Amino acid sequence: MSDLTPVFGILSVFGSLSFLTWVIVDGLRRKHQLRVMAEFHAKLLEKITDGKELAEFMDSPGGNKFIDSISTERTHPAQRILRAVQVGIVLCAAGIGCRVVGWQSTIVAREAQEGFVVLGILLLSVGIGYLVSAAASFGLGRSLGVYDAVGQASR
Repeated sequence: MSDLTPVFGILSVFGSLSFLTWVIVDGLRRKHQLRVMAEFHAKLLEKITDGKELAEFMDSPGGNKFIDSISTERTHPAQRILRAVQVGIVLCAAGIGCRVVGWQSTIVAREAQEGFVVLGILLLSVGIGYLVSAAASFGLGRSLGVYDAVGQASR
């Protein structure tokens, strides 16, 4: 297990740097997106001169789309549940793969087998947690009436 310490260290550093890069790039993307949307909304609202025009605009289908577009991340609940299921399946598969590699003495050195078994258990546990969370979210959403009969999110 002590032979795997440099490997885990390198993976941790690489994972941390990758995550930090993703956070920075995603934050810059969101900032740019919000700035463009704010400019568009400001120009759109400049064209409205009085309250009557604003009321008519808000009652129109375009006004409804305008209100919906104010929120930048409005995802369907089923989309978030499916994302959790996907992550859970991938983590479970990786965990099972690590466990299989840990059991095969011909694939890896005897000292590395313990590391693969431990990593497999951790990945499998997190994957099962994601799947249980997705199932609980779906069941709770259905019991609270988030979905109607056809599976669409109710508004």
